[in-house]
Order: sequence, then C-alpha cells, then structure tokens
Amino acid sequence: MKKSVAALLLVVLLAGLAGTFTFRERHLLAQNPLNRELPFVSLSKAIADRRDNLYLIDNAKKTILKLDKEGTLQYSIHSEAGKTGELFRFNDMAVDELNRVYAVRTLLDPFGLTVRSEQIVRYGPDGKFERVIFSQDYPDPKNRRYRIGGLKSPQIKQGELFFFNDEGARVTQYRLGAGETEPKPVFGFDLPGNKYLAEIDGLAPGSIYYSARSGEVYRAGADGASTLVYPLPGLDRTRRNFPESLRIDTAGRLVFIDYNSKAISRLDPAQPYIIEELVNPAKAQAGGIDIPYEKTDISVGPDGDVIIVDDTRLNRRMPDGSFAPTMDKARYSDGYVLRRWTVWAAAAAGALLLLWAIKLLYFDVMKRRVSLLVKQAFVFVPTVAAAMILLSAVIYNNFVAKMDEETFRELSLLAANGQNLVDGDKLEAISSPIEYRGEAFNEFRTKIRSVFDNNADSANRGFYKAVYKVENGIIYRILEDDDEMHMFNPFPITEVNGPVFREGKVMTGGWKDDTGVWNYAIAPIYNSSGRIVGIFETSKNMETLLAHRRGVLQEIVRNIVIISVGLLFVLLLMTFIQLSALRKLRRSVGDIARGNWDTVVNIRTRDEIADLGESVNTMAARIREYIRKVESLSQAYYRFVPQQFLRFLHKDTILDVELGDQVEQNMSTMICNIRQFYMLSKRMTPEENFNFVNSFLKRFGPYVRSRGGMINKYLGAGFMALFPASADDALRAAVELRKEVELYNSHRDNSGYKPVDIGVGLHKGPLRLGIIGEEQRLESNVISDNVNIATMLERLTDPLGASILMTDSVVRSLEDASKFQYRNLGLVQVGGMKEPLHLYDVYQGDPDTIRALKDRTKARFEEAVTYYQVGRFYDAREAFLMVIKANRQDKAAQLYFYLCDEYFQNGTTEDWNGTLSVS
Repeated sequence: MKKSVAALLLVVLLAGLAGTFTFRERHLLAQNPLNRELPFVSLSKAIADRRDNLYLIDNAKKTILKLDKEGTLQYSIHSEAGKTGELFRFNDMAVDELNRVYAVRTLLDPFGLTVRSEQIVRYGPDGKFERVIFSQDYPDPKNRRYRIGGLKSPQIKQGELFFFNDEGARVTQYRLGAGETEPKPVFGFDLPGNKYLAEIDGLAPGSIYYSARSGEVYRAGADGASTLVYPLPGLDRTRRNFPESLRIDTAGRLVFIDYNSKAISRLDPAQPYIIEELVNPAKAQAGGIDIPYEKTDISVGPDGDVIIVDDTRLNRRMPDGSFAPTMDKARYSDGYVLRRWTVWAAAAAGALLLLWAIKLLYFDVMKRRVSLLVKQAFVFVPTVAAAMILLSAVIYNNFVAKMDEETFRELSLLAANGQNLVDGDKLEAISSPIEYRGEAFNEFRTKIRSVFDNNADSANRGFYKAVYKVENGIIYRILEDDDEMHMFNPFPITEVNGPVFREGKVMTGGWKDDTGVWNYAIAPIYNSSGRIVGIFETSKNMETLLAHRRGVLQEIVRNIVIISVGLLFVLLLMTFIQLSALRKLRRSVGDIARGNWDTVVNIRTRDEIADLGESVNTMAARIREYIRKVESLSQAYYRFVPQQFLRFLHKDTILDVELGDQVEQNMSTMICNIRQFYMLSKRMTPEENFNFVNSFLKRFGPYVRSRGGMINKYLGAGFMALFPASADDALRAAVELRKEVELYNSHRDNSGYKPVDIGVGLHKGPLRLGIIGEEQRLESNVISDNVNIATMLERLTDPLGASILMTDSVVRSLEDASKFQYRNLGLVQVGGMKEPLHLYDVYQGDPDTIRALKDRTKARFEEAVTYYQVGRFYDAREAFLMVIKANRQDKAAQLYFYLCDEYFQNGTTEDWNGTLSVS
C-alpha cells in the first residue's frame, strides 16, 4: 500500500511538472507540430534591414515577425490586450543597426474603431519588450481618430530615432538621440489650409515629403513652408490618381501606389512631370507575380528594392526591375520545431501520466473500490447536467438567433435611413479627393454623427459607417470610419453589394477581421431623379453583443454549475441519510470481520436494512460457534504438531502440510528421561503411571518452551526437544530442568513418594524435519544421527555420574561458555559408534554439595583426563585418586581410575586410542 501511494505521488508530481511546462507554452499547442511553415494571414507592412532580414506586421496588425534572408522565422512579437478590453495594434516600425525594433503601437477601443492612445515602443534584438519611447493619448471625442493615430514614419539614421506627430493643423518631427531617454521636437511645420496629413516620409527639412488626404504631395521646406510636388498643373493625371503608401527611396525619389492606375509609381522631385511606373499589371504578369491592389503597402529597402505586401503575399521589385519569388509563408527554425514537439510531447506525457495516476489510484490504492456516493454522483450529476446543457443550448441558440435577427433588422433600418443622411445629388457632385473635408463631405459626416455618435455610453457605440459613390459601374469610397482609407479608393464589387446598386436591394451579411466580428447592412442612395448614385453601409461591431452573449452563456454555465452542485449536495445528503443504517451495518460487519465475534448489529430503521442486520446477527452467531470449534480444533492440532514445526516447513496451518514436506536445519537436540523409570512404574498401576508421566511432563515442559524450544516427541518417561536458536537456550533449559528436579523431589518427599532423577543429553548438528507416514496417517518427525547421539548421551549420564552431558559441538556454539559450569570428560567411545565423542559434564544444575565438589576438583580432574589421553596412566591414576578422595561419588573419576590402574598394570590393547570406553 505504501509503495502504491508513493508511486501515485511520484506520478502525480511528474504529471504536474509536465502540465506546468505545457501550460507555460500552451500557445504552441494551437500549432500543428507537423507543420514547418507559417502562412501569412493579414500582412499590412514589411521592411528590411541592411542584413536583408525582413520585419513584417502580420496577423491583422497583431504580430511582428522577423525573418532571416532565407525566410526562416527568428522570433514573433504579439500585441497585448488593454486592461478593459482595448486592442493594441502595430501600425508602423523601424529597425536600427543593433536590430532593435521601434514600433508604433496603437490602442483602440474594444470595438476596434477609435484610437485611445498611441505609443512608440522598443523591442530588443531577441524580440523582448524593452521600453516605451513616446506616448500620446487622444481623449477628445470631437477630434476622433479612426484606427490609426498621429504618430507616423519612425526612421533610424546614424543610431538616432526620428518620427512625426500629426497634431491636426501642424506636424512636429521628434528625434531621440543616442544615449537620450526622451525624444525631443526638432522641426515642425503647418499644413496648408484645409489640408490633412495622410502619410509622410523623410528626415531633413527640405527633403521631407507628405501626402494630404485630398490627394496631393507636398515638400516641407526648412522654413516650414509647404510646396506642391504632385500633381502639378498640366500633369497628365486625374484627381483620382491618389498617391497611397508614400515612400522615399535611397536616391530621394518618391515611390507610391496608385490604386486608380493599378500601379506602383516613382516620381523624381527634380523632374516632377515624369511619372515612372515601376510596377503595373503588364510588368507584374511578366515577373510572375500578382498584385490585387486591395490592402497593399510598400516600403523601400536599404538597397533600393521595393517591398510590396498585399494581405497574404510579399513581393520584391529589385533595383534592376526584376521580381523576387512571391513569399506567402515563413519557415519555422529547427529549434522552434523541436520546442513545439517538446511541448506536444510534454502534453502527451502529462496525459499518459494522468491516466497512469488514475490507474494507480483506482486499481492499486483504492483496490477498485469506489464509494456508493461517488458512483451515484458520477452517474446522476452528469446526466442531469447534460440534460440541462442540452436544454440551455436550445434556449441559447434560439436567443442568439433572435438577437441576430434583431441586429440585422436594426442595421437594415439604419442603412435605409442613409438616404435621409446623405443627399444623393451632393454625393453625385463629389468628383475627386480634393473635396475631402469640403462642404458636402462635412455635411454628410455631421448628419451621420448626429445619429450614431450622440452618446458615447449608449448602445450606438461600435457602429461603423461608410458612404460609397457608384460611378460608371465602379464603387468608390467617399467617407468611412477608417483614417487609413482615402476618398475615391476603389472598392471591389461582390455578390453582396452588386444587387444594391443594380437593383436597389438592402443587403445584410457579416464578416470577421482584425477588429472583431461584424454584422452589416448596405442600402442604396438615390439622387433626386431616383437613380442610384451611392451606397450607405452601417456595420455593427458585435463585440458588445458577443460579450452579452458570453455573459449569458457564462450565467447559464454558472447556473448549471450551481444547480449541479446543489443537486449533488441534495443527492449526497439524501444518500448519506439513507445509508447511515448501512454504514452502521458495515461497521458492525467490519468488527465481526476483525474478530470481534460478540458484536451485535442494532439497527432500528424497520426496513430491509434492519432485516439484513438481523440476518447478520444470526450469521455472526453461527460464525462464532464455528470459529470456536475451529479454534479448539486448531489448538488441538498444535498440541499434536507444534506451531514452530509448521514454521520450519514454511506452512501457515496444518491444512497446508503434505506427506514428504521436509527441511534441513542446524539445531540443538535435547533428550530428557527419568532414570530407572521401569522399576518405578512397576510399583504403580497403569492409571498411576499415566498420571505420573503427565504430571511430570506438565511440570517440566514449560522450561523448554520458555527458552524457545519445542517438544517434538514424548518418550514415555521423557521427551525429545529441539532448540532452533542458540545452543545457550538449550543448555539453560537443561540446567533449569535439573534444578526443578530438586524442587520436584522435595514435593514428592512431602507426599510420601520416592525421589526421581533425570538424565539430559545435549548435542547440536544438522537434522532433517519433515512429515512421514502415508496419506491416511501423517506424523511429524526428525531424522538424524544427531538425535541418536543425544539419546546415547542421555543413557551415559548415569554411568558417568552426570545429570547433563553435552558434546563439544554444543560448547563451540555457546556465545559465552564462561557463564556455565561444566568439566571436560575427554573422548568417550560409545558402543555402536565408530568415532569417539568429546563429552562435557554440566554440573551447574546439580545439588549444591555435588556442584561444589565437582567445581573444586575440576582442574585436577581435567588434568587427569589429559594424562590419561597421552598414556601417562600412573600420573592419571594418582590424580583421579585425589579427585575420588575429595568426591567419593564421582563415578567418572572412579571409572577412569580403574581403567588407569588396569592399563598401568597390564598395558593397553593395540587399538587403544586414548578414549574412555563406556558400554
């Protein structure tokens, strides 16, 4: 169990680490790990540095990408969200010699329309944010800016940052010098009357060029005066050749896009009447590229090449007029791909580890056991929640459909009302961008704002308005809430707007762009003669509605969660109450299972569980009776076959014992017998014999068990015991047995019985324990020559005058022989054995008188034994004589004395080997 819990904790820890890593890199999970390319989705700008690295504003102005000259992605910078849902967008950028990026970052309202503030921020060579260089807010609602602000054209020259700030009627140039922390104004100029800045480029006064929203290009002189550069009188240009995306190349020439001519043109201010088309449809087709001129922007590279971006493609016109292959995607680096695979692998590993943790919890820790409460909650709550979700989904979808229907109805009415807001005759009279902010333009804008922008906090927020002119089957932009769009910029004809100006229908639809999800309605604008001359568009940023929908959805989910929790609580409470009796029954059954057989189940619910409790009581009573019988039987078995014997055979119970089970052990064997029991038993009746033997064994058996021994067999007048542990235990048990004899005899004397004496033989060596017999009759037994040796020792105790005899194998096994009193009897040849035994007489348990005499004569006796063994029979005889004089009851000394005298008088036989022969 502990190992399972430890394994579970380890797996959970590893899963947590994998999950933490995956969560930190979760944005990579949205990318296919097999995809090694990043398609461009909505390009708006691209620039190049002197190392030919490309910097792109992609993903609808939300991302800056850095690509090396091979097209491999180096890093990406992602825009952030404001504190209250505002949107950050990148509108322009520049790169210095240290590969640091200076970006114009614009903060839009939550609807992606009006500009709240604008910043110039710097990112390090690795794409990490470093600092805000310059910041500007736009709090005045009367001078709103739509989608782009006033910070324009950041440029780097000799390590210094230059940029322009469009302040309305005046333009100020700022410079951030090397080592400076705040940019400072270095040049400024006033715009000509009724002119509004569109784009600007250049660094030094006199070589700064800007375009007006009315379609002209001016040069700002050092004195602050503006000089018209394009279009000059007499130039073969219409007022609809609007210069878009104005740039200055390395030679000081102006490069711009002309949507009306579908061309990228170049103008040398020194020769203003010569317009060179660098790119036109014929040259593009010859170069194998296609430019749709819808969302096109250009920049000029350090080598004079023109970088052209158009939504999802990037093209480059080289200085020699050739075109580089179209680029529509970036390649991921090998390191990035490996990192992405690592995140996916971590996610997969985390999922597998989580499954493994569930497996460990369910199978190893819980042992496949799950509470009934959990099972009910697992089935009931998801079922109810699923039903509620299904019902909520139906209601929510109907609610969304109704809201969409109401939104389109509202937009259709507002679009149709455009006929009242825009005078068709005045719209028809507008002929060129020169009329930007003219009388008719301002009239249209004032009326539209009076309807849509009357309250910044009302539901009118988020509307996008646009007025288009229809002329010769072409749709031109005239007025809309986007300062990036210019008057008379052609608008593509689609299946939606076509029926509006051809048939006068009001059309509705929707789209999704970088600013969010939009629903729109477009309606025709008529002149006084009833002819369609324009289109009025009313779009609604659905962010508010979607936020409301998300709020409704969140409320639904919250209510489902609350109701589910409530249902779960009620279910658990009811189940808890209903199962209280069952838990009581379980506890009682558990007590019975743990061996508390007297447990009584007491349930008063008067139901099926109460009946079950009574049945359990009946069952418990029968189990108690059965267990008593089993326990009695087990105890009876253990009296016949000692439990230690079963343990030696590695058996749990006697039921596991089989014929032939055996094991070899190194043990001490003890044989204990009553001396002269035959003569004693002749004077007793059979019943008295049984009673005497049983009383004797009952009194002396506990001494064996108290020293860790087991009585393996009863021998009629004694027993055989085995000691599996140390030889010290066996010897202590033998000494205690001998001492108990003295106490036992005193009791017999008090009762008028004759005393008894015992002999104990001890030997240690390998023996084999096992089960012998046949299938219908089994018996535990010990088979070994060492048992026979112990038996012979017991028989020799009387002729050798010892109460306890042990072999040298016992002496060698003693942990501390000095704790016992014994003497060396030398080598004794026992009849029936080839090899003599080295025996020792243990007298520690003898009566005090005998023990004192043997202890006093021990040294002389062992000296005499040594003389005997080396054949010095005279010296041995004299020594044994001295022992006998001190202890006339020493039978071993007497036996040695007679043999010494015999061998001294008559000599020994040829086969004598220094042993004492005892038959």
